[in-house]
Amino acid sequence: MKKNVNLKITSKQYVENLKPSGEAFLRELEIEDSLEIMTEGTLYSKNNARYISYDEALDVGLEDAHTLVKLDGKSVRIRRYCGENEDDSMDMTLEPGVLNITRYQVPQVVSLDLEVYTNKLEDKLNEDGYGTVSVDYKIKFDKFYSRRNILEIEVMPS
Repeated sequence: MKKNVNLKITSKQYVENLKPSGEAFLRELEIEDSLEIMTEGTLYSKNNARYISYDEALDVGLEDAHTLVKLDGKSVRIRRYCGENEDDSMDMTLEPGVLNITRYQVPQVVSLDLEVYTNKLEDKLNEDGYGTVSVDYKIKFDKFYSRRNILEIEVMPS
């Protein structure tokens, strides 16, 4: 059964710096970018998985984009559909301990192949589907760009 929900989606992107500590180095996270969106969506279950569906916000440059998040207990799959053009879509699977290659279309830019490594996934949705899903993952493309991301989706009654 589908039900309408309110969503609070927070995405934080960090640069990882190595800070000298005696004879070793410590990883230090420095926030680079942060985004918070409040929107309405739909929550439903199908084939032992939960789905969260919502339209992307115009103010983040994703006009006519629809996102579907699938939670199956061991991974999160995020699929974004941008209008009629399949090349503008994204399909990213986040599973702890697994390295995935994802094609990602950045608005107004050519598509990129990203290496995505998931550090941690926490699915704290209750039996009604309300609560929080949090995923900590690292994105890398080329040898010069690497960022740590923390995505949190809070699902609330509408």
